[in-house]
Amino acid sequence: MFEYKNNLLIVDELIYDPAYPTDVVIRIDGEYYMINTAEARNRPIKNLRPYKKSVNESWERGAHDWQFLINGLIPRDGFKVPLGRPITVEEFREVVEKYGLTDAEISKEFEDIIGSVYGDEYAKRIKSIQVKVSNDKAIPLEEELKAKGIQAGSVSPGRVNIRTGWGGRREGAGRPATGRKKRNFYITDEEYQKLMEYLETLRK
Repeated sequence: MFEYKNNLLIVDELIYDPAYPTDVVIRIDGEYYMINTAEARNRPIKNLRPYKKSVNESWERGAHDWQFLINGLIPRDGFKVPLGRPITVEEFREVVEKYGLTDAEISKEFEDIIGSVYGDEYAKRIKSIQVKVSNDKAIPLEEELKAKGIQAGSVSPGRVNIRTGWGGRREGAGRPATGRKKRNFYITDEEYQKLMEYLETLRK
């Protein structure tokens, strides 16, 4: 009666009925069923309940691969795993300048795998580089690049993978390393002024 692929239930549509926040509604062919989201952890899903209400066209529909996966489902035409474009050399130079990246903070190009959580059939292999920024800047950098259509992902604290298409890092692409590190001091305004004057002397 029901079809499965990789222990995931094949569905034609995923619907969120606001009256049932702990359930999802699915359509299989012309029939509608309900699944409790807690029960969706048990794969493959077997406990489907008939859904008799009229479906409202204004209700939210599952539009992203992860919405299906977390509910133990797979769209009938499979996962799409959308992929952003590569960053250009000029755009990468802008990132280097904006975030003050040195060569030590830019990896060599490597093969990155996107979408492996959905299975090997849907995984996409691309060329990427990884840049190191402070932890609080990783997510903003990812969002900044994605807003431009560039494939980017914050894969761990302070690390962002960026899709390339031009051979990745070249020596000297980043700023020269200075050895400088951020340090915190509790000082008075007068002490701060004196330190800044002394620092300016040291750097000349």
